[in-house]
Amino acid sequence: MNLLEAPYALTLVIYLLFFVIATGFTIVMNHLLLKFLKDIGVRNRQNGHDNLVRWAAQTKPSIGGFSFFTLFLLAVCSYFILPFQVEVAVFNRELFALIASVTLGFLIGLIDDSYNTPPLFKFVGQLGCTAIMLSMGVMIHLTGIVFLDALFTTLWVVGVMNSINMLDNMDGITASVSACISLAVLGLIYTTGNFNDFYTITTLGVLASLIGFLYFNWHPAKMYMGDTGSQFLGAFLAFVGIVFMWNFPWQGEPITSNFSIQAFLIPMLAFLLPIIDTTTVSVYRLKRGQSPFMGGRDHTTHHLAYCGFKDAQVTSIFAGLSLVSVAIIAWISLNYENWTLLKSILTIVYCVSIYAGILWMYEKGKKRQQEIASKQEELETNIGKNKGKVHNINTSTSKKSKKIKP
Repeated sequence: MNLLEAPYALTLVIYLLFFVIATGFTIVMNHLLLKFLKDIGVRNRQNGHDNLVRWAAQTKPSIGGFSFFTLFLLAVCSYFILPFQVEVAVFNRELFALIASVTLGFLIGLIDDSYNTPPLFKFVGQLGCTAIMLSMGVMIHLTGIVFLDALFTTLWVVGVMNSINMLDNMDGITASVSACISLAVLGLIYTTGNFNDFYTITTLGVLASLIGFLYFNWHPAKMYMGDTGSQFLGAFLAFVGIVFMWNFPWQGEPITSNFSIQAFLIPMLAFLLPIIDTTTVSVYRLKRGQSPFMGGRDHTTHHLAYCGFKDAQVTSIFAGLSLVSVAIIAWISLNYENWTLLKSILTIVYCVSIYAGILWMYEKGKKRQQEIASKQEELETNIGKNKGKVHNINTSTSKKSKKIKP
């Protein structure tokens, strides 16, 4: 029996079973990885470099990406095992583009976690992921001019892969935000009426891997995803973002030439927090004369912690805001045909408000951090002066005792 002909409830049961099994498999796999692969990604911290990148003081293995990639491959295999209907022509090109690009992203991250490569290496690899997508016809149809659309697609893929990587700076942040983006993609797939296609089960597999990983990555984390995970996620989310957000297939027909404001608002909402974090950090680093690609404890998440929020609270704030964005995306997709200018304005106002709020907290956290650093410096100076006074007293006492001796 083909699932396209099966009762709707049965289809949901199959997906639910797959999700539960995949989540359980991820938990078991990560447990085994923690037991047998404890050194991957840790070597980069021996020279102190990663202490400038990671918020936590303790070193943890960066092995979460292995479960992401494994679950993705299992989801691909499951598509052909389960009685799904396969579209041969276009499907094979997109399937190859997806598998090849995320595999390249995974390998880029694995090499970086193992050998601490320079930023240029990842940038070239990200261009390679983009080239694979473009060569297979996966492109953002923004202007109808192939060169401009290809250029915008390149900016999108490289930007998403870097923003997801940069957001991985505190326990649970990237995994929770990426899980919400995956949930938004599943919602968009549902509204298109093609809930049984290839992207459903692969996105569901990635979502399950993120939920299973969060069990070990929530504060205090036992493992990190590393570049192995962030580069894979960046490539995967950039790909499905093109297919289901920029080229939103309204009524089963993907956008191929005409730009719509909805197609702009959906990816902006889905990737709002990674965009805000990357933009804010890059601007401030450039102002200080630093490279945007250098690690540091100057992200928006860190400044929320400087404001007094605990690590788990920061993660909950980002996850909550991401869920709100998912709800707005669902509202847009359900009202896609009857969209109005007022709805667009309200959505843009929401995005600007979130950005302004995070920027205000960033500045507040920055001032508080400077005050704490100033007080700490003053305290260290006083301690140094007191040590000097004690040393002088001890020296004077010693001289007097020598004079008293017969």
